[in-house]
Parts: sequence; structure tokens; C-alpha cells
Amino acid sequence: MTKPINPKYHRQRFILGLLELAGGRLSKMDIQKLLFLSQQETECQYYDFVPYHYGCYSFQAQSDIELLESRGWLHTEGNDIQLLEKSTVGMANDELNRASLFVKKYKDYRGTELVRYVYERYPYYAIHSKIAKNILDKHSYEAVIHAGEKLKSKAMELFTIGYEGLSFEKYMNLLICNDVRLLCDVRRNPLSRKFGFSKGSLSHLLPKLGIEYIHMPELGIASESRNNLETESDYEQLFEVYKKSLIEKKESLGKLNVLLDQHTRIALTCFEKHHDSCHRHCISEYMEDAKGIKASHL
Repeated sequence: MTKPINPKYHRQRFILGLLELAGGRLSKMDIQKLLFLSQQETECQYYDFVPYHYGCYSFQAQSDIELLESRGWLHTEGNDIQLLEKSTVGMANDELNRASLFVKKYKDYRGTELVRYVYERYPYYAIHSKIAKNILDKHSYEAVIHAGEKLKSKAMELFTIGYEGLSFEKYMNLLICNDVRLLCDVRRNPLSRKFGFSKGSLSHLLPKLGIEYIHMPELGIASESRNNLETESDYEQLFEVYKKSLIEKKESLGKLNVLLDQHTRIALTCFEKHHDSCHRHCISEYMEDAKGIKASHL
């Protein structure tokens, strides 16, 4: 049998190395929890996590696992993931030593015991868990409830957020921690080569985390209008033209007003990290005037 091609990314090699050190076989839940703990306790910072149905979860890690399986490194059988090829040779010595110590520390933690351990120490990641109440004692479960309650707000608020420089999970945590209930995608073309940020992924995954999604392409800027933007003056001119066009978008802006009234906490999203480099700040300024509120830029 031909040996699989080496994984492209170091984070993928870390998954393989962790599996090998753990005996070559882990459940889907165990590998997510061990990956999470390894990110908290070692210098191996490859994945971010969100509070999901069974606690901390990385969509990027799951995507990498599926890719590694398609390339012959792993085999999934039921709830178990099995390593088919040894792979620690792809890890640097210091990383291998840290990972080895980490795996030894948690060698007796599997299944419910491992999940309980993570929930007790990181209650935020259990706020959406379907099993927290069943596996935690009263004190620990109350800590999870408290972690969730702290995030809730009754105040109406408008946010803007760009995903430039963020992993999908970090982006999602910003939304969750600010109690955003609806994400309004104001890109004309909601496609991205970056994991998780195309319309299909957002519309599918956001509701699973308690956040609704709507695409409003009519509030976007055509791609050709962004060509040849090099100076601050170029951007200022683009946004001045866009602000003038808002008079033609009253129907969509009115819809945005209604959505804010209905959901009370919504976020406008596009690509750029800094809101003042993105047309979303023009929309938020319009909304600030219309609603008498101040937008927060995440």
C-alpha cells in the first residue's frame, strides 16, 4: 500500500501525532476534548473551539480529520477514529515531548470522565451542551448555567464584525460572547476561500450555535468597485459614493431596522478587520442615526 502524502499543514500533523501517542484510536468526542486541552495546556496553538452540543468543538479540526481520512491517514468506524499510518516523525522534538507528557497526563481520561473534566474547568464551553446536566454535579452545572447567563443582555445593540485574521471559531466566540442573535451578511458575493466564511457554511452552522443568518447582497459593494484601491483617499472616495447610494437602498435599510427591532442584537459582517476600511461602517452610521444608538465594532 502506498504511503499517504504528508499533510500540508502542521496542525494536521499534530492531530496524527496526538492519535499515535494516544494509542492510535480515539472516539470523535475524545479527540475533540484532547485537542482542546492540548491547546490550553501546551504551546501547540493550532485550533480554536466553540461551545457546541457536546462541549468544546473545532469545526476546523473536524474538517481536517475528514481530509486526512480521504487521504488515507485515518479511518472512521462508528464513533471511533483510527490511525492507519504512524506520524510522529512529522513533529519537532520539543513539540513531541510536550505532546507525550500531555497524553500521559490524560491517559486515564476518556469518555464521560474526560467530558466532565473539561466541563468543570471550562464551563463556558458547556453552555450549549446537551449532556451537561446529566454528567455534572449540582455545583458544576450551576457554573455552566452562570457562564451562559452572564452572556445574555436585554439591551438593543448593533455590532459590526469582519473575519479578516480570525479563525471561524474565534469569530463565532465573538458573536456568542456578545449575545448576537442575528448575523447580517452585507457582502455582495458571500464566498471565501477561508474555512467557514462562505454563505453555505455560515447559514448551516450559525443556527446550530443559536444565531440566525441572513444574506443581504443588495447592501454589498460590487467587486469591480474595489479594484485598484491603494490609498486612503481611494477608500474615502469609494465610501462617499456608497453613502450616496444608500438613498436607493431604503427598502433594505428599512428591513434592517425591522430586524434590529425583532432580534435586538444583530451584527453586520464583511471581510475587513477594521470597520472603517469596510462599507459596513457606512451602514452602521446610517443605523446609528435612524435608531439613536451607538454601534460596537468587534
